Amino acid sequence: MKVQELRNLLSASEREHVEKAFVESYKQLRKMQKEEIDPILIDILKGKAAEKKKTAANLSFEDLEQQITVFLENAYAQNYLAPNRIIPKNKRPKWRFLVKNFIKELEKIPPEHSNYSKAVKLLSDLYHLLCEACNYYLFSTDDAFRSIGWEQPALFELLVKKTFADGYSREKISTLLLHAATGGLSRESLHTYQERALLNGLKTSDVKYAAIEEAKKLVDARTEKLVGLTKYDSKRFQLEDEINEFCNMILMTSIALSEPEPGLKYFFHHTNYQTKEITLYCALDLVSQMEADDLWIAVYENYGIKKKIKPRDFLVKKYEERKGSV
Repeated sequence: MKVQELRNLLSASEREHVEKAFVESYKQLRKMQKEEIDPILIDILKGKAAEKKKTAANLSFEDLEQQITVFLENAYAQNYLAPNRIIPKNKRPKWRFLVKNFIKELEKIPPEHSNYSKAVKLLSDLYHLLCEACNYYLFSTDDAFRSIGWEQPALFELLVKKTFADGYSREKISTLLLHAATGGLSRESLHTYQERALLNGLKTSDVKYAAIEEAKKLVDARTEKLVGLTKYDSKRFQLEDEINEFCNMILMTSIALSEPEPGLKYFFHHTNYQTKEITLYCALDLVSQMEADDLWIAVYENYGIKKKIKPRDFLVKKYEERKGSV
Protein backbone atom coordinates (compact mmCIF):
# COMPACT_ATOMS: atom_id res chain seq x y z
CA MET A 1 0.00 0.00 0.00
CA LYS A 2 1.02 3.65 -0.37
CA VAL A 3 2.33 5.68 2.58
CA GLN A 4 -0.78 7.85 2.73
CA GLU A 5 -3.00 4.77 2.78
CA LEU A 6 -0.96 3.45 5.70
CA ARG A 7 -1.33 6.76 7.54
CA ASN A 8 -5.10 6.69 7.09
CA LEU A 9 -5.29 3.09 8.31
CA LEU A 10 -3.17 3.85 11.38
CA SER A 11 -5.23 6.92 12.34
CA ALA A 12 -8.43 4.86 12.17
CA SER A 13 -7.03 1.96 14.26
CA GLU A 14 -6.98 1.45 18.01
CA ARG A 15 -3.62 1.94 19.82
CA GLU A 16 -3.42 -1.75 20.76
CA HIS A 17 -3.76 -2.80 17.13
CA VAL A 18 -1.21 -0.22 15.98
CA GLU A 19 1.35 -1.46 18.52
CA LYS A 20 0.81 -5.07 17.49
CA ALA A 21 1.17 -4.25 13.79
CA PHE A 22 4.33 -2.24 14.47
CA VAL A 23 5.96 -5.03 16.49
CA GLU A 24 5.05 -7.70 13.94
CA SER A 25 6.47 -5.54 11.15
CA TYR A 26 9.69 -5.01 13.13
CA LYS A 27 10.07 -8.76 13.61
CA GLN A 28 10.20 -9.21 9.82
CA LEU A 29 13.38 -7.12 9.56
CA ARG A 30 16.77 -8.83 9.34
CA LYS A 31 19.32 -8.17 12.07
CA MET A 32 21.32 -5.71 9.94
CA GLN A 33 18.14 -3.83 9.00
CA LYS A 34 17.16 -3.56 12.67
CA GLU A 35 20.59 -2.16 13.56
CA GLU A 36 20.24 0.44 10.83
CA ILE A 37 16.73 1.60 11.71
CA ASP A 38 16.95 1.38 15.54
CA PRO A 39 18.45 4.89 16.05
CA ILE A 40 15.75 6.41 13.84
CA LEU A 41 12.95 4.64 15.71
CA ILE A 42 14.35 5.62 19.09
CA ASP A 43 14.58 9.29 18.10
CA ILE A 44 11.02 9.32 16.74
CA LEU A 45 9.57 7.56 19.79
CA LYS A 46 11.39 10.02 22.07
CA GLY A 47 9.87 12.90 20.16
CA LYS A 48 13.13 13.92 18.54
CA ALA A 49 13.49 14.76 14.86
CA ALA A 50 15.17 11.86 13.11
CA GLU A 51 18.64 12.88 11.95
CA LYS A 52 18.74 12.93 8.18
CA LYS A 53 21.73 11.37 6.47
CA LYS A 54 23.65 13.52 4.10
CA THR A 55 22.80 12.67 0.53
CA ALA A 56 25.00 12.89 -2.56
CA ALA A 57 23.48 16.30 -3.21
CA ASN A 58 24.75 17.88 0.00
CA LEU A 59 27.76 15.67 0.74
CA SER A 60 30.82 17.23 -0.87
CA PHE A 61 33.60 15.05 -2.23
CA GLU A 62 35.96 16.46 0.39
CA ASP A 63 33.57 15.37 3.15
CA LEU A 64 33.24 11.91 1.63
CA GLU A 65 37.00 11.57 1.23
CA GLN A 66 37.58 12.61 4.83
CA GLN A 67 34.97 10.17 6.14
CA ILE A 68 36.48 7.27 4.20
CA THR A 69 40.03 8.18 5.22
CA VAL A 70 39.10 8.28 8.91
CA PHE A 71 37.13 5.05 8.57
CA LEU A 72 40.10 3.26 6.96
CA GLU A 73 42.44 4.43 9.72
CA ASN A 74 40.09 3.16 12.42
CA ALA A 75 39.43 -0.11 10.62
CA TYR A 76 43.10 -0.97 10.26
CA ALA A 77 43.60 -0.01 13.92
CA GLN A 78 40.86 -2.58 14.78
CA ASN A 79 38.77 0.14 16.41
CA TYR A 80 35.61 -1.52 15.03
CA LEU A 81 36.57 -4.77 16.77
CA ALA A 82 38.62 -4.25 19.92
CA PRO A 83 37.71 -2.11 22.97
CA ASN A 84 38.76 1.51 22.46
CA ARG A 85 37.69 5.07 23.22
CA ILE A 86 37.46 6.22 19.61
CA ILE A 87 34.56 4.15 18.25
CA PRO A 88 31.71 3.62 20.76
CA LYS A 89 30.76 -0.02 21.31
CA ASN A 90 27.23 0.42 19.95
CA LYS A 91 28.60 1.87 16.68
CA ARG A 92 31.22 -0.79 15.94
CA PRO A 93 28.82 -3.29 14.29
CA LYS A 94 27.57 -0.52 12.00
CA TRP A 95 30.83 -0.39 9.99
CA ARG A 96 29.09 -2.43 7.27
CA PHE A 97 26.52 0.31 6.67
CA LEU A 98 29.29 2.89 6.38
CA VAL A 99 31.07 0.81 3.73
CA LYS A 100 27.88 0.14 1.78
CA ASN A 101 27.12 3.86 1.72
CA PHE A 102 30.71 4.76 0.77
CA ILE A 103 30.60 2.40 -2.19
CA LYS A 104 27.19 3.72 -3.21
CA GLU A 105 28.41 7.33 -3.17
CA LEU A 106 31.67 6.55 -4.99
CA GLU A 107 29.78 4.60 -7.65
CA LYS A 108 27.76 7.73 -8.48
CA ILE A 109 30.80 9.87 -9.30
CA PRO A 110 31.16 10.18 -13.12
CA PRO A 111 34.49 10.08 -15.05
CA GLU A 112 34.22 13.77 -15.90
CA HIS A 113 34.24 14.70 -12.18
CA SER A 114 37.35 16.67 -11.21
CA ASN A 115 38.08 14.20 -8.38
CA TYR A 116 37.31 11.03 -10.31
CA SER A 117 40.82 9.58 -9.95
CA LYS A 118 40.67 10.12 -6.19
CA ALA A 119 37.26 8.45 -6.08
CA VAL A 120 38.62 5.35 -7.85
CA LYS A 121 41.57 5.27 -5.43
CA LEU A 122 39.19 5.40 -2.47
CA LEU A 123 37.13 2.56 -3.93
CA SER A 124 40.33 0.59 -4.43
CA ASP A 125 41.35 1.27 -0.82
CA LEU A 126 37.98 0.02 0.45
CA TYR A 127 38.28 -3.14 -1.66
CA HIS A 128 41.77 -3.77 -0.30
CA LEU A 129 40.51 -3.29 3.25
CA LEU A 130 37.75 -5.87 2.74
CA CYS A 131 40.34 -8.31 1.36
CA GLU A 132 42.51 -7.75 4.43
CA ALA A 133 39.48 -8.31 6.66
CA CYS A 134 39.12 -11.78 5.12
CA ASN A 135 42.67 -12.65 6.23
CA TYR A 136 42.82 -10.85 9.57
CA TYR A 137 40.16 -9.88 12.09
CA LEU A 138 39.48 -6.19 11.52
CA PHE A 139 35.74 -6.53 12.19
CA SER A 140 33.60 -9.10 14.00
CA THR A 141 33.39 -11.26 10.87
CA ASP A 142 35.67 -13.47 8.81
CA ASP A 143 33.91 -12.59 5.54
CA ALA A 144 33.72 -8.84 5.15
CA PHE A 145 32.25 -9.02 1.64
CA ARG A 146 29.28 -11.06 2.81
CA SER A 147 28.76 -8.64 5.69
CA ILE A 148 28.30 -5.67 3.35
CA GLY A 149 26.07 -7.64 0.97
CA TRP A 150 28.51 -7.67 -1.94
CA GLU A 151 30.00 -10.71 -3.66
CA GLN A 152 33.73 -10.18 -4.02
CA PRO A 153 33.86 -10.71 -7.82
CA ALA A 154 30.98 -8.24 -8.27
CA LEU A 155 32.71 -5.53 -6.24
CA PHE A 156 35.97 -6.15 -8.06
CA GLU A 157 34.11 -5.93 -11.36
CA LEU A 158 32.84 -2.50 -10.28
CA LEU A 159 36.41 -1.48 -9.42
CA VAL A 160 37.61 -2.63 -12.86
CA LYS A 161 34.80 -0.73 -14.58
CA LYS A 162 35.47 2.49 -12.65
CA THR A 163 39.25 2.20 -13.11
CA PHE A 164 39.05 1.88 -16.90
CA ALA A 165 36.13 4.31 -17.37
CA ASP A 166 38.49 7.20 -18.07
CA GLY A 167 40.97 5.20 -20.14
CA TYR A 168 43.52 2.39 -19.99
CA SER A 169 47.12 2.56 -18.83
CA ARG A 170 49.74 -0.04 -17.98
CA GLU A 171 49.88 1.26 -14.43
CA LYS A 172 46.14 0.68 -13.99
CA ILE A 173 46.36 -2.80 -15.52
CA SER A 174 49.28 -3.78 -13.27
CA THR A 175 47.51 -2.51 -10.15
CA LEU A 176 44.35 -4.45 -10.98
CA LEU A 177 46.42 -7.56 -11.71
CA LEU A 178 47.80 -7.32 -8.18
CA HIS A 179 44.31 -6.85 -6.70
CA ALA A 180 42.93 -9.79 -8.70
CA ALA A 181 45.71 -12.31 -8.07
CA THR A 182 46.64 -11.54 -4.45
CA GLY A 183 45.03 -10.66 -1.14
CA GLY A 184 42.29 -12.12 1.03
CA LEU A 185 39.30 -13.98 -0.33
CA SER A 186 35.65 -14.22 0.58
CA ARG A 187 34.43 -17.73 1.39
CA GLU A 188 32.64 -17.91 -1.96
CA SER A 189 35.46 -16.53 -4.10
CA LEU A 190 38.66 -17.63 -5.82
CA HIS A 191 41.35 -15.43 -7.35
CA THR A 192 40.39 -16.72 -10.79
CA TYR A 193 36.94 -15.11 -10.38
CA GLN A 194 38.58 -11.70 -10.01
CA GLU A 195 41.02 -12.49 -12.83
CA ARG A 196 38.14 -13.26 -15.16
CA ALA A 197 36.41 -10.03 -14.13
CA LEU A 198 39.59 -8.17 -15.06
CA LEU A 199 39.84 -10.05 -18.36
CA ASN A 200 36.25 -9.04 -19.17
CA GLY A 201 37.26 -5.42 -18.61
CA LEU A 202 40.05 -5.62 -21.20
CA LYS A 203 37.99 -4.74 -24.25
CA THR A 204 40.64 -4.64 -27.01
CA SER A 205 43.47 -6.86 -28.17
CA ASP A 206 46.03 -4.16 -27.40
CA VAL A 207 45.13 -3.97 -23.71
CA LYS A 208 45.00 -7.76 -23.49
CA TYR A 209 48.56 -7.97 -24.84
CA ALA A 210 49.55 -5.25 -22.38
CA ALA A 211 48.02 -7.27 -19.52
CA ILE A 212 50.07 -10.33 -20.51
CA GLU A 213 53.26 -8.27 -20.56
CA GLU A 214 52.51 -6.68 -17.18
CA ALA A 215 51.70 -10.09 -15.68
CA LYS A 216 55.03 -11.44 -16.93
CA LYS A 217 56.82 -8.53 -15.27
CA LEU A 218 55.12 -9.42 -11.99
CA VAL A 219 56.14 -13.07 -12.42
CA ASP A 220 59.77 -12.08 -13.09
CA ALA A 221 59.86 -9.84 -10.02
CA ARG A 222 58.66 -12.65 -7.78
CA THR A 223 60.91 -15.24 -9.38
CA GLU A 224 63.91 -13.08 -8.47
CA LYS A 225 62.74 -12.95 -4.86
CA LEU A 226 62.64 -16.76 -4.71
CA VAL A 227 66.42 -16.92 -5.00
CA GLY A 228 67.95 -17.90 -1.66
CA LEU A 229 64.68 -18.94 0.00
CA THR A 230 64.53 -22.41 1.52
CA LYS A 231 62.01 -24.99 0.32
CA TYR A 232 59.70 -24.56 3.31
CA ASP A 233 60.05 -20.81 3.76
CA SER A 234 56.56 -19.27 4.19
CA LYS A 235 57.59 -16.40 1.95
CA ARG A 236 58.36 -18.92 -0.80
CA PHE A 237 54.84 -20.33 -0.57
CA GLN A 238 53.30 -16.87 -0.95
CA LEU A 239 55.52 -15.92 -3.89
CA GLU A 240 54.90 -19.19 -5.71
CA ASP A 241 51.17 -18.87 -5.19
CA GLU A 242 51.21 -15.37 -6.64
CA ILE A 243 53.28 -16.55 -9.62
CA ASN A 244 50.71 -19.28 -10.28
CA GLU A 245 47.88 -16.76 -10.22
CA PHE A 246 49.64 -14.42 -12.67
CA CYS A 247 50.24 -17.43 -14.93
CA ASN A 248 46.51 -18.17 -14.73
CA MET A 249 45.80 -14.66 -16.00
CA ILE A 250 48.33 -15.02 -18.82
CA LEU A 251 46.82 -18.32 -19.98
CA MET A 252 43.22 -17.10 -19.84
CA THR A 253 44.13 -13.91 -21.71
CA SER A 254 45.96 -15.92 -24.38
CA ILE A 255 42.86 -18.08 -24.85
CA ALA A 256 40.70 -14.94 -25.10
CA LEU A 257 43.04 -13.71 -27.86
CA SER A 258 42.62 -17.06 -29.67
CA GLU A 259 46.37 -17.57 -29.27
CA PRO A 260 46.51 -20.24 -26.55
CA GLU A 261 49.82 -21.90 -27.40
CA PRO A 262 52.17 -19.16 -26.08
CA GLY A 263 50.09 -18.94 -22.92
CA LEU A 264 50.18 -22.72 -22.43
CA LYS A 265 53.95 -22.91 -22.88
CA TYR A 266 54.45 -20.07 -20.41
CA PHE A 267 52.02 -21.66 -17.93
CA PHE A 268 53.71 -25.07 -17.94
CA HIS A 269 57.16 -23.51 -17.72
CA HIS A 270 56.60 -20.96 -14.93
CA THR A 271 53.96 -22.36 -12.54
CA ASN A 272 55.13 -23.93 -9.29
CA TYR A 273 52.69 -26.73 -8.57
CA GLN A 274 53.94 -29.80 -6.69
CA THR A 275 53.63 -32.23 -9.59
CA LYS A 276 53.27 -32.12 -13.37
CA GLU A 277 49.88 -33.80 -13.05
CA ILE A 278 48.59 -31.00 -10.81
CA THR A 279 49.88 -28.46 -13.35
CA LEU A 280 47.98 -30.32 -16.10
CA TYR A 281 44.84 -30.40 -13.95
CA CYS A 282 45.02 -26.65 -13.24
CA ALA A 283 45.60 -25.82 -16.91
CA LEU A 284 42.59 -27.93 -17.95
CA ASP A 285 40.46 -26.30 -15.27
CA LEU A 286 41.27 -22.85 -16.66
CA VAL A 287 40.50 -24.03 -20.19
CA SER A 288 37.13 -25.32 -18.92
CA GLN A 289 36.37 -21.96 -17.32
CA MET A 290 37.07 -20.31 -20.67
CA GLU A 291 34.67 -22.81 -22.31
CA ALA A 292 37.24 -23.88 -24.90
CA ASP A 293 36.24 -27.53 -25.34
CA ASP A 294 38.39 -28.32 -28.38
CA LEU A 295 41.39 -26.79 -26.67
CA TRP A 296 40.74 -28.93 -23.58
CA ILE A 297 41.22 -32.12 -25.61
CA ALA A 298 44.35 -30.73 -27.27
CA VAL A 299 45.91 -29.75 -23.93
CA TYR A 300 45.09 -33.15 -22.44
CA GLU A 301 46.74 -34.95 -25.33
CA ASN A 302 49.71 -32.67 -26.03
CA TYR A 303 50.62 -31.67 -22.48
CA GLY A 304 49.41 -34.84 -20.77
CA ILE A 305 49.54 -38.03 -22.79
CA LYS A 306 52.47 -37.02 -25.03
CA LYS A 307 54.42 -35.84 -21.96
CA LYS A 308 53.77 -39.24 -20.32
CA ILE A 309 51.80 -37.63 -17.47
CA LYS A 310 49.24 -39.93 -15.90
CA PRO A 311 46.07 -37.86 -15.28
CA ARG A 312 43.80 -38.56 -12.35
CA ASP A 313 40.72 -40.70 -12.94
CA PHE A 314 38.44 -37.65 -13.03
CA LEU A 315 40.38 -36.20 -15.97
CA VAL A 316 40.47 -39.53 -17.79
CA LYS A 317 36.69 -39.77 -17.51
CA LYS A 318 36.24 -36.18 -18.71
CA TYR A 319 38.56 -36.81 -21.65
CA GLU A 320 36.61 -39.89 -22.71
CA GLU A 321 33.33 -37.98 -22.46
CA ARG A 322 34.62 -35.04 -24.48
CA LYS A 323 36.34 -37.23 -27.02
CA GLY A 324 33.17 -39.27 -27.47
CA SER A 325 31.07 -36.18 -28.11
CA VAL A 326 33.35 -34.81 -30.81
